Amino acid sequence: MPFRSILFGPTDAPADLDALPEPACFGDLNLDQVVASLVAGRGEYRLEGYYRLPLIDVDLVTYRQEVFLDLRRENVLAAVTDFADTMERVRDKLTLASKRYHRHEKARWFLEAALVYAEAVTHLVTDLDGSHPESRALRGLLSSAVAYTRSDGFMRMRGEAARVRTALDGIRYDVWLHGARVTVGPYDEERNYSLEVARTFARFQQHPTDAATEHYSTDGGLDPVEARILDQVAQVFPEPFADLDEFTREHASFIDPLVGAFDREAHFYLAYLDLIRPLREAGLCFDLPAVSTRDKRENASATFDIALAVQLVAAAKQVVTNDLSLSGAERILVITGPNNGGKTTTARTVGQLHHLAALGCPVPGRDVRLFLPDAIYTHFERREDPAAMAGKLQEELQRFSDDFARATSASLIVMNEMFSSTTVHDALFLSRAMLQRISDLGALGVCVTFLDELATFDESTVSMVSSVDPDDPATRTYQVTRRAADGRAFARAIADKYGLTHDQLGQRVRS
Repeated sequence: MPFRSILFGPTDAPADLDALPEPACFGDLNLDQVVASLVAGRGEYRLEGYYRLPLIDVDLVTYRQEVFLDLRRENVLAAVTDFADTMERVRDKLTLASKRYHRHEKARWFLEAALVYAEAVTHLVTDLDGSHPESRALRGLLSSAVAYTRSDGFMRMRGEAARVRTALDGIRYDVWLHGARVTVGPYDEERNYSLEVARTFARFQQHPTDAATEHYSTDGGLDPVEARILDQVAQVFPEPFADLDEFTREHASFIDPLVGAFDREAHFYLAYLDLIRPLREAGLCFDLPAVSTRDKRENASATFDIALAVQLVAAAKQVVTNDLSLSGAERILVITGPNNGGKTTTARTVGQLHHLAALGCPVPGRDVRLFLPDAIYTHFERREDPAAMAGKLQEELQRFSDDFARATSASLIVMNEMFSSTTVHDALFLSRAMLQRISDLGALGVCVTFLDELATFDESTVSMVSSVDPDDPATRTYQVTRRAADGRAFARAIADKYGLTHDQLGQRVRS
C-alpha cells in the first residue's frame, strides 16, 4: 500500500479533522485538561483533532503503537525531533518573509526557508536510515522520503537555491556617503575601514564573535536607508536578484504535502511523549496495551488518572495507583465507599484508559489489556439550570434515554453518583434499571454509587471499594480494591474512633 500518513496509514487524515468538536465525555473525564496540556505551545500544528478522534480499528491502533515503540530508541527519537526542530526554523523564516514589504528582502527570507527545508529533509533521510526504524509508519516514511529527495523536482529546487545563495553571497559593493546622499557601486578593492576599526577597538571586546557569521534582521525589517541601498545593489548586480525572483516564482510552494503532513503529525507523538516524560521519571508506568474489538476481558495494573497525575507530579506529590480487571462475564465495575476516597478518580481513569488506548498512545499502568469501545458515554452530576423547564431528575433521565438510544454492545458507559437528587428508594430503583440496560446490551460500564446494593446486581457486576486507613478511618488511602461493598464497616470504624459504638456508649453510661 502507498504511504500517506504516520497516523492513518495508507489514507490521508479526515478532511474534517480540524472541525471535530470536543467529545461530550471529555469534560467529565478531564480529558479536556489532558488535551490542553498536549497542545500547549504547539498551536500552529492544530493537534486537537488528532486527540479527539479515537480509533476502532485494531490494526491502525497497532500501527501507531509501533511508532511509539520506535521512539523509545534514542536515535529514532532524535531523528524525528531534529526534523521537527528544523522545520520550525523553516516556518519561522517563511513567517518573516510574509511580514516583509521589500521585495528583495522578502525573497531572501523565502530562499533561506527553502535551503533550511532541503537540509531538514536530507538530514531526516540520513538519520532515519541510520537508525533502522521498525514501525510500518516510519519505514514507509523513509521509503517515500528517499524517493522524494532523489526526484528531479527536489534536486532542482535544492540546487537552484544553493546556486542563488552563492551568487548573492558573492556580491561585494561599496557605499559612498555624501551628506544625506547615498551611492552604491561595485567593490573597487578599496581599503576595508571596517576591519581597521574592529582591530582598533578589539581590546574593548568583551565577548568573542565570529567575523564570518552573517546576521539577518529578525525585527521589523529594513529601514528606509537600508531598503534604498538594497535597491541600488540590485541595480548594480541585476542577474543574482533576477535569479532570486525567478526562484521564488518557480518554487512558491516548495514544501511537499507528504513532508508537511509528517511535520504536523510527528507532534502528535512528540507532544504525548513530552507530557508523560516527567510522570515516567517520577516512577509511574506506561504501557502500550493489547487491544481488541471482540474480547472484553480487561486488565490494568498500577494505573492512574493521567490528568490528576500531571498536577500531582508537578507539585512533587505522590500519585496513588490502582489495579483494574474484568474477566469472564464481568462487564460493569460498581465502585462504592466513603466520599473523597478516589471513587470518581477511578471512574475517570477507566474512561481515560479507553480513549487513550483508542488513540494508539501508551496508557497509564502495566500489563494493560483493553477493549476498544465504539463510543464513551458519561453521566456525571450536572449543576441544575434554574432557567430549565425540566427538573434535575428529568434532565438526567433524558440524557440516559438519549445515550441508550445510541449505545451498542461495544460502548463504554461511565456513571458517577447518578440520581443523587431523588430519594434513596427511587435512586435504587432507577439505578438498577440503568444497570439492567447496560447488562442487557453487554456493554462495558462503570458505576460510582453510594448504594451498596448495586455491587451485587448480577454476574456482570464487580464490586470495588475505596479504602480508608484502618488506624484512622477519617484518612483516605485512595486505594480502590476488588472486595464486597460494606458501607456500614466505614460507619462502624468512624463510630469506634470517636467512642460512639453501642458498647462504648453503654460503658460510658454505666460509668
